[in-house]
Amino acid sequence: MTTQWHQAFDYRFFFTPLKSSAVDLTRVNLGPLGVGKLIDNTTIQSATAKVLTAGTGDTFAFGVGTKAVTNAVTTTSLATLTFDAAHGITVGRRIVVEDLPAPFTTLNGSFVVTAVTTTSPHTLSYALTGSAITTAPVAAGVVSPSLLLDGTDHPFQLKGLTNAQPSNTTTKESITTYDDEAAGYATPIATAKDKTWTLSGAASFDSSAWRAMRLCEELNLSEKLMVEYALIGPYNGHQVEYGFGVFESYQPAQEAGTVIKFTVNLAGYGKPGLKLL
Repeated sequence: MTTQWHQAFDYRFFFTPLKSSAVDLTRVNLGPLGVGKLIDNTTIQSATAKVLTAGTGDTFAFGVGTKAVTNAVTTTSLATLTFDAAHGITVGRRIVVEDLPAPFTTLNGSFVVTAVTTTSPHTLSYALTGSAITTAPVAAGVVSPSLLLDGTDHPFQLKGLTNAQPSNTTTKESITTYDDEAAGYATPIATAKDKTWTLSGAASFDSSAWRAMRLCEELNLSEKLMVEYALIGPYNGHQVEYGFGVFESYQPAQEAGTVIKFTVNLAGYGKPGLKLL
């Protein structure tokens, strides 16, 4: 259903979550799409990857994708998790750990990886102060590597859009220099331009893009989460608008089963870009 709507209305929308501190307005000059551009949509996040968050402030982690944990153990200063296959997570990467059961519940949260093994047994370790817990298999628990949130992560594609309505506001100031043509002194000069998109559509509840959008909207204040975006269409994809923005004013409506109808605003930040293809 969502794919049909996406094709019928010819909107394609890509976005990458990032911290407000990572916004670089000069990157809009790179152009909209492709390698080395504002949005590199040659590789996008998996549509079915699980999206997790943990921590706050400096410990905040926005995890995408999960690796199942098979074993856990702690010392008084270190936690080590084991996986049944290579996890691909490197030292120094922040991770989200979720759903580990008792007695390992204190291992859940946001952490920075301090050690890994790349051969069997596949493990990763992170600092954790507490009581030592004897090694034991676990029936639940996943680890998700965090996005870097610096603008270099692969984007999500939010499919199922049924409408994308822009609202433009141009701020003007008057100057008092005499204008020979207007024969007057009060001449309005445009000094700033704001744009807000109202996006409407439908998505499956387990869509990674919908989940990422929902979390960015919810955490736009507490974690200062913004997005860099590119909206293609309509008109057979001959128009691309792109830049930085903030998701806000999310409004859901339960449709049928796990399909959710939604409306959300994307408030632009700084200079937007426009490319007519």
